[in-house]
Amino acid sequence: MFGQEYFKTRKRLTDVVLRVLELAEKTGAEKKDLLENDITKGLSNPFLFVVCGEVNAGKSTLLNGLFGEDVCKTNVLPETDRVQWYRYNEQNHDKQITPILEERYRAVDFLMDFNLVDTPGTNSVVEGHQKITDRFLPVSDLIFWVFPASNPWGASTWDFISKQNKEMLDKSIFIIQQADLRDDKDLEVILGHMRDLSHKRIGFIPPIFPVSGKLALQAKLETPFGDALWRESGYPALEKYISEIVTDSPARRQVLGNVRDAATSVLRNIEDMIELRTRLLEGNESFLREIESEVDKEREKQSSDFGVKFAGMRDVFTSQGDEIKELISRKLAVIPTLKSFFSAENIPKMIETSLIDSVKSAVEQQASDDGKHLVDECRKHWETVRPRVKERLAIPLGDFEKETGGFGDTRERFIKRMGRAARQAVVNLKIRGGFDMQLTERKSHLKTWLYATLILLMASGVTGAMKLGPDPYLALGLLAAAISCMVALIIRAKTTRKEIIESFSERLDDSRVPFADALGTDYRDGVRDFYIEYGSLLESVRRHISNAKMELQPNLEQWNSLFLELKGIEQEL
Repeated sequence: MFGQEYFKTRKRLTDVVLRVLELAEKTGAEKKDLLENDITKGLSNPFLFVVCGEVNAGKSTLLNGLFGEDVCKTNVLPETDRVQWYRYNEQNHDKQITPILEERYRAVDFLMDFNLVDTPGTNSVVEGHQKITDRFLPVSDLIFWVFPASNPWGASTWDFISKQNKEMLDKSIFIIQQADLRDDKDLEVILGHMRDLSHKRIGFIPPIFPVSGKLALQAKLETPFGDALWRESGYPALEKYISEIVTDSPARRQVLGNVRDAATSVLRNIEDMIELRTRLLEGNESFLREIESEVDKEREKQSSDFGVKFAGMRDVFTSQGDEIKELISRKLAVIPTLKSFFSAENIPKMIETSLIDSVKSAVEQQASDDGKHLVDECRKHWETVRPRVKERLAIPLGDFEKETGGFGDTRERFIKRMGRAARQAVVNLKIRGGFDMQLTERKSHLKTWLYATLILLMASGVTGAMKLGPDPYLALGLLAAAISCMVALIIRAKTTRKEIIESFSERLDDSRVPFADALGTDYRDGVRDFYIEYGSLLESVRRHISNAKMELQPNLEQWNSLFLELKGIEQEL
């Protein structure tokens, strides 16, 4: 293949252009610089080689040597009676454009990148040949002027060459075809004559290549490749020159440069769009952080309000304690006390259970009210978030009740959490332990007085019945002593009840602050759970921003890759 470096660069640039257009589509960047005036069309335009020369100069054979296939008909008689334009197509077919112009489509890979125009002889008398030939010469990349080795100074060809302007001559080469029919000495003479004639007729000497298309075709068709025939054909030097022309063609490189510049321009547009989207993304992230900060501040505010809300809980604890003191007073009255001597009633446990139940109920009611307040605060904030998100991100957020169900489950968990915390806080105060010790000591003292009363009563009865001692003073004395012991028992029961109630009251007063403090952690955790669930309503916003970020990162990486590739192509050009 001729000009492998050029085609490698062109293929690379074509690939970059396609990826730049694809990236522009993804990012919404303006891409008209790569679409206007079909600027990229030049990338796929094949090189055009035009072959001129007299009838039977060997033009078709020359082309067959380049093709590596016997595509162009050759004969001793003129075969090219019209201009033949060889182009690529998967199906071989011919298409007559005009009576003197024919397009020949061949499934030859060579024709994908090179079109060949085989012209009738310069000495042809067919009217219009010259006009058609002149049409192709200005747009050609390389013009082959073919001379037969048997007669390289045909007047018609030299006259035609002499009429060409400098632009045509600068892209012309001379081919001495059928060089295998001459020996080396004859070729040296012919080459010298060609140089002299060139200098006289056109003022300079173009590249001259003595070749044999016949030997070149044979070499390419041989298996394995015929190296000796190939060297003998003279084609290595010719194809090397053609390859250099292809690689160094200023016009073609200008096309590549224009396309590269257009791709660079579109890439700058893409960069602008990526920067714009980056700033927009940063703004959206800042917007989300602002909303999340509002949620955090609201959570902190509700948590910090615990001190205010639960300052009253100390009073609740005391008020519930007042009810318990009434219960204690009833349970420690004289008659219930005497009954307790003969029953297994666990008064300390009963008192603690009653205190736990009453305090737990009060705390749960407080938590229920606070839960309603938290839901209301979240609802109010959500109604401010929805329009802002829709305006900023065009994301419609759902209705609060529909999205959360009113936080019914969360609120229920909050109430239960605070109820458990209240129960544990009361247990941790260890009121029951101290109360139990006091009751045990009281019961022990009162039993002593009770036993003394009963003994004296029994002694009085026995003495009176048996009429012992001075009748009836001993029995009456013992009865009086029993009554005195009973009075003492009653007095002691009342005084100890009062002491226990006062002690219980002091313990309750001392426990108010620790009790409320013990609820603080659970309250703050409960509030946090509320706002964690509330914050989850913003998940669609987070996902939207995250997806935008995930889309942007590959675009940025692709932009960097394309930028470096275009820089590399710029250096190659």
